[in-house]
Amino acid sequence: MTPRFNLVAHLEHLAGRNGWLDRPAYFDGDEAYTFADVYAGAGRAAAAFAARGVVAGDRVLLPLPDGIDAVWAFLGAARIGAVATPVNSTMHRDEVARAAGIAEPRAVVAEPDLADVFPDGVITPGELRVDAVPPPYAEVDTETPAYAVFTSGTTGDPKLCFHTHGDPGVYEQAIGSVVGITPDDVTLSVSRMYFSYGLGNSLLFPLHRGGATVLSRARATEDDVLRLIARHGVTVFYGQPSFYARLLGHPDHGVLAGLRLALVAGEVLPDVLATRIRAVLGDRLLNIFGTTEIGHALIANTTGHNRAGTIGRILPPYRMRVVDERGHEVPSGVEGALEVAGPTISPGVRRGGDPPARAAGSWYATGDAATVDGDGYVRLHGRLDDIEIVGGQNVHPTEIEDLLMRHPDVQEAGVCSARRSTGVTTLRAFVALKNGHASAERVRAELLATARETLTWYKVPEDIVFVERLPRTPTGKLRRREVRAMAGA
Repeated sequence: MTPRFNLVAHLEHLAGRNGWLDRPAYFDGDEAYTFADVYAGAGRAAAAFAARGVVAGDRVLLPLPDGIDAVWAFLGAARIGAVATPVNSTMHRDEVARAAGIAEPRAVVAEPDLADVFPDGVITPGELRVDAVPPPYAEVDTETPAYAVFTSGTTGDPKLCFHTHGDPGVYEQAIGSVVGITPDDVTLSVSRMYFSYGLGNSLLFPLHRGGATVLSRARATEDDVLRLIARHGVTVFYGQPSFYARLLGHPDHGVLAGLRLALVAGEVLPDVLATRIRAVLGDRLLNIFGTTEIGHALIANTTGHNRAGTIGRILPPYRMRVVDERGHEVPSGVEGALEVAGPTISPGVRRGGDPPARAAGSWYATGDAATVDGDGYVRLHGRLDDIEIVGGQNVHPTEIEDLLMRHPDVQEAGVCSARRSTGVTTLRAFVALKNGHASAERVRAELLATARETLTWYKVPEDIVFVERLPRTPTGKLRRREVRAMAGA
């Protein structure tokens, strides 16, 4: 029989045992909240949910910005055995309604302006702050679902990935030990808490380790991030490659040099960008890899073992392998499909009421093309479903995008295949310039010349289209389906 274990009770116990209760846990705007405030607020939220009839197993949808109310709502739901389900509050109202249709929640916590989206109304954040006697902790265990996170939906309709009360302890053992948060650390994450990456960064890891976290209710700009780093003495920063690229273009990016650790995830990190970041941070930049289905990162570089151009090595207790099309493991240095295994993997379900899916005992295909060297370091080559076929050859767009982005006038680049009027399929590149005064014709000629000199013929774009910006998800990933649609147009 699995022993009783409630995640929120465990976190509160850690805070009391380690003397953190009077220490700052969150900075939200001009307000600071201690660990004691965090668990008192979670108790009030739990009481509000119980009063609305929420019981163990119910989903509680949380279309909330990153702030203390989101923390209280998440912990309050998990405290009573309900399943906290964060969702992007800035999505179009129709998309928020679609998320609710997938989650099938018993209750929704949202600002009043979203109340008409939900037939049964919402619980406002203000209602969660009303003093009330908190209900007892639910008698759950490490296998009981504690929260669910939506996949990005970049390859189809979003699914719900359920994670248990015991899963954060596994993340803590794996990537948590790499980051090594201490009570002296202050964390800031660009990735929001409705993503599994951001949820671990801003909630699970700091609460396990006693560190403080800076929350930004609005999606942080480069100005916001650099200001918050300086104001709060941030020591650990999490971002995506595209955001780091924008930070490095800011005149005040020298503030980053004061970080103890900077982590990057969410998409392939171009070598040219990694070189630029390391010029500021050195080996304090850690490239890591994980997915919503896994819950957080399971492959990472570490401060003691940091190999440029790779995402690092597998972290115990997870396992990995690279396989060919028949599912046979390939030798070191041979490209194949990345598969992982471990205790937290949740492939996702179509509806919140479906039985939570788990793949703890089998291999899970991440959808990434990868190679692994003799020392176990993994190099990503792009998504398998991002691969373009030109001249009968597989082409990874990221290789070409990395080359184009080395040009000093290029801000970002996206490459895809395009069928020409002749019926021949070749590559088209979309490029956004850093400097509006740069000559597009000059840059185009220089990029094509470099590509012809550097790349195999079938990897050379036939043409280059200049755009103001490229379509990206809220996490900074390139929306390749939209890029392909642009090429089709």
